[in-house]
Amino acid sequence: MTSINLDTQNDRYLISIDKAVFDKEWLLKLLENLRIEELTQKFDFDEDIEDLGEEIKADWWAKNKQRFINE
Repeated sequence: MTSINLDTQNDRYLISIDKAVFDKEWLLKLLENLRIEELTQKFDFDEDIEDLGEEIKADWWAKNKQRFINE
């Protein structure tokens, strides 16, 4: 048996995860990411939102770069 198994039933995916390999915190983070992914799929974002995100990240990096990289 592998550490992660996927089975299917009519309208469900059943995922079993070995508790000895992954701790509860890891699983909770994974579930949160899945919830976020589900929510984002419900919205019809166009490419402008992605461009805005890149602009925000670039601006933040320009203002904070010196905190992480000594030039």
